[in-house]
Amino acid sequence: MLSLPGGPRLCSAFFLILPGFLAFLKPPTYRLWKLSILVREGGHWMVLPCLLLAGEAFRSGDSVTVAGIPAAAILFLAAAVMYGVTLARAYFTAASLQREFQAAWGEIMPGSGGFRRLHPIVFPDLFRGIRIDRFEPEAHVFSRNGEWELGLEFFRARGSAGKAACVLLLHGGGWDGGSHADFRELNLFLASQGYAVASMEYRLSPRFNYPAPVEDARAALAWLKTHAAELGIDAGRFILAGRSAGGQIALQAAYLDRDPSVRGVISFYAPANMVMAYHYPGNPLILDSRKLIVNYLGKEGESGLPLAVASSPLETLDAGAPPTLLLHGRPDVLVTFHHVEHMREKLARLGVKRFEVDLPWAPHGYDYVFRGPGSQISLYFIERFLAAVAGGP
Repeated sequence: MLSLPGGPRLCSAFFLILPGFLAFLKPPTYRLWKLSILVREGGHWMVLPCLLLAGEAFRSGDSVTVAGIPAAAILFLAAAVMYGVTLARAYFTAASLQREFQAAWGEIMPGSGGFRRLHPIVFPDLFRGIRIDRFEPEAHVFSRNGEWELGLEFFRARGSAGKAACVLLLHGGGWDGGSHADFRELNLFLASQGYAVASMEYRLSPRFNYPAPVEDARAALAWLKTHAAELGIDAGRFILAGRSAGGQIALQAAYLDRDPSVRGVISFYAPANMVMAYHYPGNPLILDSRKLIVNYLGKEGESGLPLAVASSPLETLDAGAPPTLLLHGRPDVLVTFHHVEHMREKLARLGVKRFEVDLPWAPHGYDYVFRGPGSQISLYFIERFLAAVAGGP
């Protein structure tokens, strides 16, 4: 049983409750943004300890009270609520998203392997983790010249007897960083479900500028098609996907090229309107997004405006675009949710098949906590989106 003396108990209550405010408030600095991801996506771990400490404080009869109730107990109970509120919001959000997806897409058949995620949130997985087949990917080089070469990690589809659909994934990192080895859990999850996954490198700014990364996505796609037989993939069924900056690249590549083999595109919290992203940057204490855009485009101010327009998926989007899945949190302080709102309006107006996973609590990078409620909900709808656009693995 947890037990603390009165003074340290009250100090501990204050210490525990302070991070809990990040479940409601936007983080003002880079370190607090990182902490907000843990609080919002992993805060459920703290609920039971806070409740036990509250019970111990009630029994102890501390001298510091509020209306006869020990102040430490009140603070511990408040902390438990703060740490648990995301899970409660996620539960009701998931139910609403399920209804919206059913209304928009109808009943989706999972393919021969079935869906791994039968529910948007599986409560035991919040603590034990999401089961995936763990294995080492293959390393391949898909593009090179005298100065550089670009590689990809290839995850072969597990348990697939035929040719598998392939997800081509582009990492985040503000166009100037990140790695194709980031977020490997998603790659392993999709491969475990029967999809092939290629997580690619692309040329980074400021050394290379737009449209170099989009050209790299094309090169990776061409390489995968050329080697489809040996890799066990279906050269006619690709899905592009990306996080943050990688999401912008994936959307742009999918919308520009009209490649019939690209059956859909998935974007995690990506800047889809580059003009808006430049003129209304996020909090510079967290990330200097305007500088990142200038480095990516190679120009700034009015001279960079034509490139900002040209690199905007929102501007490239037309009625021939492939089906689109957008995943984004409303309190995102790095890439504002307005990007999704603009995309939603235009996708609907053009009649492009789409779905938005709108997470009211989720910060930028919420899927770093792979077992968290935001990530679980995302996986649920990614599975169904892939089945709808690619016909299953």
